[in-house]
Amino acid sequence: MHWSIAIAQEIVAKRKEKTEHVVATGITPSGAIHLGNLREIIIADAVTSAIIGVGADEGVEADAKLIYIADTFDPLRRRYSFLPPEYENHVGKPLSEIPDPDPEGRFLSYADSFLLPFFDSLDDLGIQLEILRADELYKSGQYVDAIKVALSRKEELSRIIETVTGRRLSEDWSPFNPLCDACGRITAAVVKDYVIGEEEAYYECECGNKGIASFRGGGKLAWRVDWAARWKILGITVEPFGKDHAAPGGSFETGRRISSEIYNYEVPYPIPFEHILLKQELNGEKAKVAAMSSSRGTNIPVHKILKAVPPEVLKHLILRVRPEKHIEFNPTLPLLNLIDEYEREIGGIGRGIAREITFRHLVTIVQIARGDSSRLRDVIERSGYVLSVSDSASEECEEEGEELKEIEKKARYVENWLRTYAPESVKFDLQYELPVEELRNLSGPQKDALRLMAQELQDGISASADEWHNKIYTIASTTGMDVKEVFKAIYIALLKKPSGPRAGWLLASLDLEFLKERFEAAGRL
Repeated sequence: MHWSIAIAQEIVAKRKEKTEHVVATGITPSGAIHLGNLREIIIADAVTSAIIGVGADEGVEADAKLIYIADTFDPLRRRYSFLPPEYENHVGKPLSEIPDPDPEGRFLSYADSFLLPFFDSLDDLGIQLEILRADELYKSGQYVDAIKVALSRKEELSRIIETVTGRRLSEDWSPFNPLCDACGRITAAVVKDYVIGEEEAYYECECGNKGIASFRGGGKLAWRVDWAARWKILGITVEPFGKDHAAPGGSFETGRRISSEIYNYEVPYPIPFEHILLKQELNGEKAKVAAMSSSRGTNIPVHKILKAVPPEVLKHLILRVRPEKHIEFNPTLPLLNLIDEYEREIGGIGRGIAREITFRHLVTIVQIARGDSSRLRDVIERSGYVLSVSDSASEECEEEGEELKEIEKKARYVENWLRTYAPESVKFDLQYELPVEELRNLSGPQKDALRLMAQELQDGISASADEWHNKIYTIASTTGMDVKEVFKAIYIALLKKPSGPRAGWLLASLDLEFLKERFEAAGRL
């Protein structure tokens, strides 16, 4: 049983009175939204689908919807390393009110700069959800009642927070943070008084300004209060969140108390999850593992990784691991191995011929084709794949065109992976000029092996990857050599390096006349 079904069964069993569940997820868009953030959404999406399925299976009326809350009204905490110096002036301002940091200025705000590319990625992943923005929720007045309750029960709130966290709050602490209408910061003003009936708070700011903040967008609740308030405002019943929030004295424990004691609302079913750790090799040093972080730059933005790995593989990476276990993500060779696993155990990627060509084989094909579409087709056909044929020329052209589009789409993933993440050991350049100096250093038996390879091509009959593989072992036996030395000679003759992709695939992908001439020339040296 998949972990999402087990969680859904427990939710439905414990809360049979609920006919509709609201599963919530979200993030503060302070930087690039990365693979670690995506885990929360994929967990939420899987549980949402599972609740609907479990309800149907058990005859229980249980529907569910998924909402995403973008915390766009949160402040910029500091000037992160990726921001220009002038953003020092925006620290403390809500992300929705700060200009786009992109030099091209393509977006309306700082928040949109990171949210909109991420939302496009969710479309690619096939995740359907309702998107809510915190600044709009506050400005529309949906938080007004929660703010009134928080201000009128300030003493109780501060006592809960101090009891749970074990730290003292300042004497001027307030559950409501006003947005200063002079400096634009939401972190620098102190509430001096408020009028519940007028829905306003009077404040003094560090900048020297005194003003009035409306409960409708003139400020926001402090984080721990805000989280509990939104559960009731939005009717949230299920929420995944990072394990750090679930730690003793953490924000979820605070939220549980605030939700039940202040807002009289049952706390959502919690799904704490572990981090995705990024394993990186920098400047040839030993690989380092670190938790992904937007502010520290140890991350891979979702919209960027989706250029190099198909969305179904990215979802598989997360869904195959239970939420309470961490995931170590290495975008280099381990990612290629993961794609191998997916295609072997789940199914091929793409449609038609594209589905039949494995991603790893396409890594070889793409490097031979070098971005040439006609050469890509030739290499694919030499590899033994036959494009669709039909009764009429027009239908044949249309079907072949669709298949080529699918192949080229998959090839683009490969090209981006090679360009961005592939280790040097996987990359190669087919040598169109004979690598004379390297071949001169081969041993006599290795040159004999290359001559025998040329003889295998005399009849001009194509061989499959498996047939080439068997031929190489036969030649090794004939020359009395370790087969590794034969492989090495082949790679040097073709790639000018002692290693390369699977030799059978490489040979099956290349033009027979080119191979014959190359091995004959190499054997003569």
